[in-house]
Amino acid sequence: MSRKVKKAGSTSLAVKVKGEANIYALQKQPADLTPYWRLSDHGGPVLTIIRQIDEKNPPMLKALICLLPLGLSLPAFAVEVHSLDKVPGQIKTPEGKAYFSEQMEGKPGPDGLGLKLPASLPAKTITGLLVPASDKNTPNLIGAKPWPARPDSYVAIVCTGGSEPLGYDPHCAQPQDFDKKQEPLHVYLGVIEMKEGSAPRLIAKSEPIEGAVNWAKSGLPREPMAAEDAKGASIKPESFDRFDLAAYKIAPDMPAFGLRGNWMESYSGGGASFSSLNLFVIDGDTLKPILSVPMSAYSDTAGDWHKNGTRDHEITDSANIIVVTPHAVDQHFDLMLKNRSSRWQRLYRWSQAAAAYQPAD
Repeated sequence: MSRKVKKAGSTSLAVKVKGEANIYALQKQPADLTPYWRLSDHGGPVLTIIRQIDEKNPPMLKALICLLPLGLSLPAFAVEVHSLDKVPGQIKTPEGKAYFSEQMEGKPGPDGLGLKLPASLPAKTITGLLVPASDKNTPNLIGAKPWPARPDSYVAIVCTGGSEPLGYDPHCAQPQDFDKKQEPLHVYLGVIEMKEGSAPRLIAKSEPIEGAVNWAKSGLPREPMAAEDAKGASIKPESFDRFDLAAYKIAPDMPAFGLRGNWMESYSGGGASFSSLNLFVIDGDTLKPILSVPMSAYSDTAGDWHKNGTRDHEITDSANIIVVTPHAVDQHFDLMLKNRSSRWQRLYRWSQAAAAYQPAD
């Protein structure tokens, strides 16, 4: 697996050490070199040269040799263990623990989207309330969960199109690249009021959501391969796997709820998982998106085998949280995106013009 990081320009060469915040630049050097970081069999980054250096330019060669040690140590946030059974002890974030439990130990995950519906709110009712008549695709997933911030209310989701469910497990996922016959994924959200003795009543619903997220300045040591390929543009999650119903009270009388997006990657001897958060608020009879941010990055890269049959594993595990601060602009509280294990943080402030949160920097 290879990851392109930076390409030499006509006047400078910038080499980014994966997983670290620093950018090392060599100024005023020729552009006849394209470096790549590759993950070797033991998980460490190796600088490979795919275009030859001019033998008449020894300063460039000397500078690159000086840079090589930067790529031979483990990236920030990463630890190495010498057998798989030591991995769980190095995982600190809830997202990382969930990935290992489900993907490595085979344990079933929680019902994050509320697939077990209450008898008084059947799938047919939810679909009729949220999905427009113009969408003729069969729903792949229908779910609803009680919303603690609003009494007698459920947040609900219907996913149509996209990747077909595997086996008996419904999911809400983008179409697979290899199957061009699949319909685009449509994700509909809604808030449904459920008072005792009354029929379900739709309070607000969304247009089809995409949940695209920009991974620049995420505070996380890694990003999905799709984000690298997008070169700074926002990317849509591969799937949506759970509601986030923490107490996101963005204004005195305005609670928000979240939907978590996910990206999964598999490669020889390991895998990775990334997540994002999209927040929504009720605006009249509409659910509007107000924030999209990266939330976690976990990876397990298997390395060298040992004589006793165990194998090295390089673990990267980092996650963010959202803190609602007391400071307000236009009666909306500032939101701070903070890393769980470092001092990194980024402030998001309400924009009246955008009717959403935007980075304050």
